Amino acid sequence: MKSLFLFLFISFNSFSQEYFFKTTVNEENSDTVTATNVSLEEVVVSDSRFALKRSQSGKTVVKISSKEIEKFSGLGLGALLSSHLGIDVLGRNLHSGQNPTLSIRGGRNRQVLILIDGVRVSDPSRIDNDFDINSLNLEMMESIEVVKGAASALYGSSAAAGVVNITTKKASESISVFIKKTWGTEQAANEPLNSVNAGNHNISLTGTAAGIGFLASYAERYSDGLSAVKDGTPDAFNLTNLNVGFSGKIKEAVKWQLKWNSDEVSSDLDSGYPIKDADYKYGTSLNRYSLNTSYAYENGSLNLNAGFQDNDREYESPFTYGYESDNLNVDLYNKYIFNNKFYTILGLQYQNSEMEAAYDTRVSQSDVYINTVYLDPSGFNFNVGLRYNHHDNYGGNFIYSINPSFNIDLNEKRKLKLLTSYSKAFISPGLYQLFDPVYGNPDLKPEENKSFEFGFEIRSEKNALSLVYFNRSENPTLIFDNTTSKYGNSSKKIVYEGLEMGYEVNVRETMDIRLNYLYTDSTTGDLRMISKHSFNGLMDFPLSQKTNFNIIGQYYGKRIANDKVTDLDAYGLVTLQLNHRLGNQNANLFFSVVNLFDAEYVIIPEYTTRGRNVLAGISFTID
Repeated sequence: MKSLFLFLFISFNSFSQEYFFKTTVNEENSDTVTATNVSLEEVVVSDSRFALKRSQSGKTVVKISSKEIEKFSGLGLGALLSSHLGIDVLGRNLHSGQNPTLSIRGGRNRQVLILIDGVRVSDPSRIDNDFDINSLNLEMMESIEVVKGAASALYGSSAAAGVVNITTKKASESISVFIKKTWGTEQAANEPLNSVNAGNHNISLTGTAAGIGFLASYAERYSDGLSAVKDGTPDAFNLTNLNVGFSGKIKEAVKWQLKWNSDEVSSDLDSGYPIKDADYKYGTSLNRYSLNTSYAYENGSLNLNAGFQDNDREYESPFTYGYESDNLNVDLYNKYIFNNKFYTILGLQYQNSEMEAAYDTRVSQSDVYINTVYLDPSGFNFNVGLRYNHHDNYGGNFIYSINPSFNIDLNEKRKLKLLTSYSKAFISPGLYQLFDPVYGNPDLKPEENKSFEFGFEIRSEKNALSLVYFNRSENPTLIFDNTTSKYGNSSKKIVYEGLEMGYEVNVRETMDIRLNYLYTDSTTGDLRMISKHSFNGLMDFPLSQKTNFNIIGQYYGKRIANDKVTDLDAYGLVTLQLNHRLGNQNANLFFSVVNLFDAEYVIIPEYTTRGRNVLAGISFTID
């Protein structure tokens, strides 16, 4: 905690000195392309679906590159996302078989939309029709963009608090093989690290032949050293991922990509009601098929993102039960650029969800939407969207987004961006919530969210400072009504609000420091497991041309447990990561220590959390 405040002091001191004392311009180099341009011209896509400069985007977008993904090799998607401002993956430090909860701006899984290559993924058999990110393999990802705030006008249902858009790896031009192997531990605090009981391995083949790109990969992650509940016997976990993809183009105008992914999870589980050690099992099988095509014409393109997802989940316990579901999503949209100022999208989207359990259900929804971006040379930018959704069960619903921003040149090397947005979003009820014969309620209304944000960003070649205030209301929201023992809608408005403050600085061209503070509050909302105050910081620097070292510090303040009664103490975690490139640059050695000081903390009372653990591995490419 003290070190984070020290970092904040040093970084803000550096920022203020550069701003107030380095205002002169070198006239000899005024026509050259500098690092300032590179920093300010970073391209983001997910907030508008157009490749726009970050300075032209009116949303707060987190962009995670392939280089950063590689540094989190072996630690998982949850650890990577949680190192960024305003994003937390609740439960990521529990037993590997526990389903994590993705939280952005007080929202949870049902309010955060997951896209893989532009295709919505979800499991209609889950209560909230959400998606378990625990089934994803970090090695398949090329980049990630996270849009914070409502984006339903552009992406549809569930994009109420944010969108996580994952872009998977593409086929390479030349044939190559990638191999990776890690060894690690998964232990609770105060336990000796005397056995290797966790790890993962991955192999992939990629290349291009006869104009067709191909990529095939197999990955496995496993652990067998941690019990789900305290003082229990270790619960085994195993995840396998198989990915096959092809891509190509027809002449120069038409590009296409076809992918199939098979994800298999098997895990031992303990009893949650009551909480005790048990010999239960959980398994899920997930198959995802996706097609991405685009036809380019003068000033525009016609695009199709389509996907089909088949889910099969089974629990083995004294009350063995299973679910099967599938989800079809088709998104057809036209992008057109009238000139350098005016960008438009007109689209149609169709979703069909089906579920089989003790009962069979089906629901479909159709959308038409339009989104427009206006970029004025004065620095004023305007992003506005409108969508009409028709749902089988609740009928029609209009949603919208209004997002102006303004850029100001403070001097030759520093730009100020002011941003604000006001959006309406919605969450369609899940099939379980609508039709379960015991708990379902076919009269449910969709959850409506209204979001407001206002903030600024100051960016230069050396550092960036951002501050955003957000306010998100749910009215009605989806709840479990204890008076009727069924799912229902709240009778009053629930409001979440907070502040996101981030600072990034590059020190002497070698060291990168990222510092974040998040404040989240609500008087009547669900803040279980969500800290009112949280900090995280990352310091990344090279020890040599081939060796890179980084430190991640995270502090989570007091919060309420998922039982809505127990107050949980604050805690802090420190993670060290070391990466070393071997001589030929095609091989990489890496080593990580998680929870360096072996801190004891509670995420869910009576559940085991991870103590100090280590991970080591090697990856290499054969061309």
